[in-house]
Amino acid sequence: MFEYQLKLSKRRKTVALKVTDKGVHVYAPYGACMTEIERWLNTKQPWVKAQQSRLADGIQIQTPWQSNKILIFGDEFELLFGRSSYIDHPKKQVVIKTSTRSSVKSMRMQLMKLLAVELEQYIDSKLPQLSTQMNAPVVSVKLREYKSRWGSCSSQYALTFNILLAGAPKRMIDHVMVHELAHCHILSHSKKFWLLVAQYDPDYKSAVNWFKTNGKQLFIAKE
Repeated sequence: MFEYQLKLSKRRKTVALKVTDKGVHVYAPYGACMTEIERWLNTKQPWVKAQQSRLADGIQIQTPWQSNKILIFGDEFELLFGRSSYIDHPKKQVVIKTSTRSSVKSMRMQLMKLLAVELEQYIDSKLPQLSTQMNAPVVSVKLREYKSRWGSCSSQYALTFNILLAGAPKRMIDHVMVHELAHCHILSHSKKFWLLVAQYDPDYKSAVNWFKTNGKQLFIAKE
């Protein structure tokens, strides 16, 4: 068993685990059974080792269930648990509906739905104007969670954007929209494609580098 620091809280309803460069932290509600916590932690040993390896490699993904933090448009929001799910922008808080039976999987699904709504609203506010400027015949727009791309464009002009973009600064989301709209004209990443992107996003190289450096930080752990 790995070493860890235990923190008890009256507000917490579930047990959470966080791995940082300062060690492993376990968060639990008052009155939780330590035997059950130890048994649960035993099942998490492979995950803890993986997180420690990521830290050693300098690659960190979001672990909101442990850090109680989540990125929204490049800003860090506090993750809380309550009776309903919503995002409070003025307070920079994301609230997820939970109960004593809530699993990380169910909470993550609620979080992804909230992020999808945020991203959809932003895309809807910018994409029509961009598509008109670029004369890109968009047929449909969808959102989904990708593992290795931020967007896609089919030969039928159907665009799909990664829901995880909701955590990126809006400037970076704009770049992805221009990128996919350019694919409506040129599906390959040829020199002509990048010249077209540059017409509508002159500083596109900085955005490409941002995703290479920071893209992993937009991903959200599944447990």
